[in-house]
Amino acid sequence: MPRFSQWRNGFPGLLWSIWRRESRLKLFTRWQVDGVDVSLLLKNAGYRKQAVMPEDYPLLVEFWDMIHAARPAAAIFRLRADAGRKPLMLQGWPEPGEEVYSGFLKGAFLPGGYGSECYNAQLSMRVGDADYPVFTIDLEGCAIREANAAADGLFMRRADDAGRLSMADVAPQHLGAQLMNAARQAVRSDAWSGKLMLGNAERGLFSAHVRLTPWGGPEDRVVRVALVCVEAKTLLRPFDTARDEALRPGDLQPALENLWNACGPEVDGLMLSHIQAGSGKVTVFGVGRAFTSLEWGATHAYEGTIAQDIERFDLGSLLVEDTLNSVKSVDWALFAPQGVRSYYARPFYAEHGLHAVLILASRKAKTFGTDADARYADVAEAFGRLLRRWRQKP
Repeated sequence: MPRFSQWRNGFPGLLWSIWRRESRLKLFTRWQVDGVDVSLLLKNAGYRKQAVMPEDYPLLVEFWDMIHAARPAAAIFRLRADAGRKPLMLQGWPEPGEEVYSGFLKGAFLPGGYGSECYNAQLSMRVGDADYPVFTIDLEGCAIREANAAADGLFMRRADDAGRLSMADVAPQHLGAQLMNAARQAVRSDAWSGKLMLGNAERGLFSAHVRLTPWGGPEDRVVRVALVCVEAKTLLRPFDTARDEALRPGDLQPALENLWNACGPEVDGLMLSHIQAGSGKVTVFGVGRAFTSLEWGATHAYEGTIAQDIERFDLGSLLVEDTLNSVKSVDWALFAPQGVRSYYARPFYAEHGLHAVLILASRKAKTFGTDADARYADVAEAFGRLLRRWRQKP
């Protein structure tokens, strides 16, 4: 039996692993596809969107949902570069302990071609396959088209009930308007991710981390809704109730600059990321030499952010050793363009949940180690006091 290294070197495709907590990608083989950077295909969601045939892109969205949920997954898709003539197969699985997710990318050989009927069948299969709640919404009729067994069970619909799951079953009254608004944003922005209140009379109301993505259909009016994490109850982790003088308008930037100056020379920038998961967005305020060209108060989608990883894995802090090996969208959209190669992030909670994230950034890779919590404890404490002042009304 040949050794693994020999088999690996002869594998006709790309072997890879993703360290899920760090969102770090490692490649084990060299493999190329004409007209496509296969490394970026795995790292950068924006690049994937441009490289893959539009009608196949939802299958890759599903694949990345399965990575985040640590579940085995597979998807066959086509590339724009060759007009879809040579489909590729992406397959992956969680390693023991679920910290590492491994897989391969290689050419796919499909008997009978890859026509629209095959594509439509795959879409329906993927909705039914997921073992977490998934349903699709028709924006034109504001109605649910399909729902899997997990969604039926969550919203108390019995197998012998007549008809389909309805909007009233999942989002009664004003909650339906919030869900539809998020679905329309998903169509405009390719994805929407954040927290929504859902529920019905039997189940009661509950909070869920929801990911919405365009899912095809006539005029791209169908949206897939995946309940990635359903919260049984709201865990309150409030700030200290000590009274502090409110931060006046215009004082935030100099206050953050004072904090950055208190950091060591290894820190090239400091950022406050204000989390608004209910609106599916974050607002960032950066100071220091790494963020001189960054727009003050710029808004980004919650999807693919540091905050999303912190909430998904319930992290006390997060380290990224090298943004150029990251698979998080925000690392490619925000940090890498500013020359940031590594960062340390620490969450801060208010009554409603995650309120803000402190981010210390460096232009060098692997700047921050496992001692970062202790090393920057004073900075974090001062940041918490600043947040309490910033939250209060003058």
